[in-house]
Amino acid sequence: MLLFSGGTDSSLLLAAAAPLLGPGLTALTFTGPHTVPGEVAGAVALARRFRVRHLVRETDPLRLPDFRQNTRLRCYACKKAIIEQAQEIAAAQGIEEIWDGTNLDDLGDFRPGLQAARELGIRSPLLEAGLGKAAIRAMSRRLGLAWDRPPQSCLATRFPYDTLLTETTLARVGQAESWLRRRGFSYVRLRIRGERARLELTHQEWPAFLNPQVRRPFTALAARLGWEVELDGCL
Repeated sequence: MLLFSGGTDSSLLLAAAAPLLGPGLTALTFTGPHTVPGEVAGAVALARRFRVRHLVRETDPLRLPDFRQNTRLRCYACKKAIIEQAQEIAAAQGIEEIWDGTNLDDLGDFRPGLQAARELGIRSPLLEAGLGKAAIRAMSRRLGLAWDRPPQSCLATRFPYDTLLTETTLARVGQAESWLRRRGFSYVRLRIRGERARLELTHQEWPAFLNPQVRRPFTALAARLGWEVELDGCL
């Protein structure tokens, strides 16, 4: 079973494993209030393209105190809960092994979730093969996958540590970011600091955003959601 987010790493793993395992491969995608809008639809489409059996299941990390309080153990608690849920699903279907898309470059980041994966026996074929992001993008391009797709991350990362997270606040961030993605913006992060929201885009996309036909309605939307927008041109 593959823990399949639909991101670049797990997509490559799915594309590589599908021809080899055929019906023996099951992809499992979790969705919840922390999920970036549109991510699950992309995962569903790719699994359908490669004719992989695909399960989508709901999860609610807000029930976990470390996640809800957005502590530094947030990712560990969330990953552990997701893996335990995946293990129950796998056991019920007679599946003995679970994979994830961890790669070599992930080891250089602060990723408490990796500890949970190691503790619970999750295998990481890309890591075992010594593949980092550059190699994964090159292989994805050869396979006709979305090799240059910007990375996505849980909506909880938009808030400072030790900020109470709710379904409403996560949904508001997702709504604002989705407004820009629907208009063609690729990398979008809205970092929340109280009543202020710092918008991050790539250098190349700032001119398009600063067009009044985009900037004005977006800042108006953010204001309705409760935030004053600050612009971050450092990307």
